[in-house]
Amino acid sequence: MKPKIGVVIHGPEVIDSGGARMVLDALSEHYDAIAMLGGTMGRTAVLDHFLEDRIDISKRMGPSETVNSLSWTDAVILLNRGKSIESGIAFGRIVLSRSKRVPVVQVEHPMENGVVIPWNDALAWAESIADILNLQVKPAPPAQNIQVVRTENGLAHRRIHDVRSGETIRVGGIVVGTAISDDVEIIVDDGRIVDITGVRVKEHGIEKLGRINIEKVVIRTGSIRRTNHAPRIGVTDRQVGSQLRVVLIDHNAESSFELAADADLAVTVGDDTTAIAGDILYRLGIPVIGITDMDLDYVLRDTSILPGSAVLRVEPGYDDIVGNMVHDMIFGGKNYTMVQSIESIREQVVEIARERLIEVMSY
Repeated sequence: MKPKIGVVIHGPEVIDSGGARMVLDALSEHYDAIAMLGGTMGRTAVLDHFLEDRIDISKRMGPSETVNSLSWTDAVILLNRGKSIESGIAFGRIVLSRSKRVPVVQVEHPMENGVVIPWNDALAWAESIADILNLQVKPAPPAQNIQVVRTENGLAHRRIHDVRSGETIRVGGIVVGTAISDDVEIIVDDGRIVDITGVRVKEHGIEKLGRINIEKVVIRTGSIRRTNHAPRIGVTDRQVGSQLRVVLIDHNAESSFELAADADLAVTVGDDTTAIAGDILYRLGIPVIGITDMDLDYVLRDTSILPGSAVLRVEPGYDDIVGNMVHDMIFGGKNYTMVQSIESIREQVVEIARERLIEVMSY
């Protein structure tokens, strides 16, 4: 009987590069491998590469949670492809500091002369897996959680590592600025961001963010999906004549899979929300009606949008205002509603936006 191992696959890059398929194929010859996605944005990559029967994407869990959910196996593999091997190892330190103390072997950059890192006394496992994948073993540094420095005046400072000039900075999924330096530090007072050094700050994003726990909030930099990929279009089986379920996605695009479960249409608020949600829902065969003001931060490039979608462009700064009106007038303050047709709700959204509407782009 083969030993059981859990495989936590993080991020789209290791999937797009072919690393996930290669590692799963190699490990399956020696182990009974149970693979799960750890994170959110890798879901589109799993679908694009037709791997949904091999990688469980049914649950939205962070990498540490996914490690914990697989802790019943003999060992856990953390499969990742960071911007660099060094940043990947830094990511592993954080994951391991937040998860149960079980044997974990991190496989970093498997397609590019990467490394295998043993965590939690997993050296014997690491040596076996490195031999299978023809990679080198690299000693693990101590697991370490996010470091936050608190000063005498009560301010909390969190340094962001491996940032490159021109990359967006996203806190809790909301863009708060663009890096103009590789030395970036977020400064928080009473749960609110008061400054970000090395960044051209986006005040509107900080306002939307509100209060945060600087030690626990997820901070990402750069594009959500950096690698080239061919999108896989989804199909639906909508019943002609039946009512349609419509959901509202307002600046929470990374939750699109959960929010749009059983939906026939999504109304999206915000430029990047529309781009990201539209790209995700393209794989599920769900069109969108987007409310934007051309304030795009390009956190995801080369996006797709399902035919039958429409994107409204309103005057600068009015996407949130129109979105709030749509939330109240069409959705009745809820996050979903039932309608007779896509055309009927599109006409309602256009009518609400009319005084501030610049154009409607149909797909």
